[in-house]
Order: sequence, then structure tokens, then C-alpha cells
Amino acid sequence: MNTNADSRSAGNSTTELWLLQSGTALPRPKRVSVVGLGNVFMGDDAFGPLVVEMFRCKYEDCSSVEVLDLGTPGLDLTPYLCGQDLVVIADAVQVDAKPGTLCIYREGDLLAHRAQLHLTGHDPGIEGSLAHLRLAGETPSELIVVGVVPESCEFGKRISGPVLNACWGAVDNIARLLIERGVSCSRRNASVPLNLWWLCSARPEFLARQSGVLK
Repeated sequence: MNTNADSRSAGNSTTELWLLQSGTALPRPKRVSVVGLGNVFMGDDAFGPLVVEMFRCKYEDCSSVEVLDLGTPGLDLTPYLCGQDLVVIADAVQVDAKPGTLCIYREGDLLAHRAQLHLTGHDPGIEGSLAHLRLAGETPSELIVVGVVPESCEFGKRISGPVLNACWGAVDNIARLLIERGVSCSRRNASVPLNLWWLCSARPEFLARQSGVLK
């Protein structure tokens, strides 16, 4: 992991970003996926689905990019990783940091257990899927996890304020990661409504605020 960290306050959350060294040359990926993982009924585990939907509404991307909310797939994640050039996953992560802290991890961090993704039943699917694909020689050329430290992932809890505050930082970092790799990604000129049915009753004030941001 590159530990050249840029930390800044984002509301009640602290965002920590690992940036590439200037001048780093990266091959342009052809098969790209942006994937959200998480259960929308388990508090901050909804971070992944929320971030990919916000990304879809804020940015236009080229036809080679798939934007997917996969929920809690377990080992069914495998075909979505198979043979990809670049996969960016948004998910809740278990790190010793304040709730709302954003962290960016590479595949090597998962293998070295620097990133612990065992908050819910879907998380072992990442490591298990990579293990299966490694045997077949079909692992993604590059896998990145854009993670947030949750406050609570209990069933029936609503997503917390610190994690909500971190979402736009995660969205913009996904766009930055794509652009650094030569993937077309630009802000939409016209607003696209957020499809967040599961937040309508739990966080109506958030939806109203984000509608204004996207315009």
C-alpha cells in the first residue's frame, strides 16, 4: 500500500486517501467494474450500494464500465471478478479508526489481512472468489476496495451520519481512480434521480439534500 496519505475533515468523518505517486504510469483497462457490496437493511453495511448509486447519478462513464449493486453475493461474486482488468469495490471495512473514515486498499492488502472485510456474511466471498480465480488464472488485473469504517452494521439500524458524510468522498475517489487509469469519467450535465427506495423513510433529509447537490 502506498502510505502517502492525504487526510482531511468531511463533516463528522475523517477521510484518509492513499494516492499514487506523481508521474505513475498505469495501463488503460478495457474491462472495468464498479461494484457495491452490502446489505441495505444492516445500517452502515449499506455504504456499498449507496455509493455505487450516487456514483451512477453523478458521473457519466464509458460503455466499458459496469456499475453494479451486488448486495451480499458471497462466492457468487466470482463471475463478476473473472478476467476483469479493473474492479473497484465499495464496502464497509473493519479498521481501527473513527466511523466514517475512508480507506483505499489493493488486493495485496486483502491477502496480507491489512483490510478486514468480515463484517457480514458477504465479505468472505471476496477472498474466496479471488482464491478460486487465482487457481484458474483469471483474477482481475487490479482490484481496489474503497472502504468505510462503520459505526454499526446491526440489522434494522439506519445508516449513520459519519458514513453518510463519507459517501461523496468515496464517489469522487472512485472517479479519480478510474481517470488515473485512463477510463473516461466525467460529471453529468443533467441530474439523474437517486434510486434509494430503502432510504426514503430512514433518511428523507439526506435524499432531499443530495437532490440539490446533483443538480
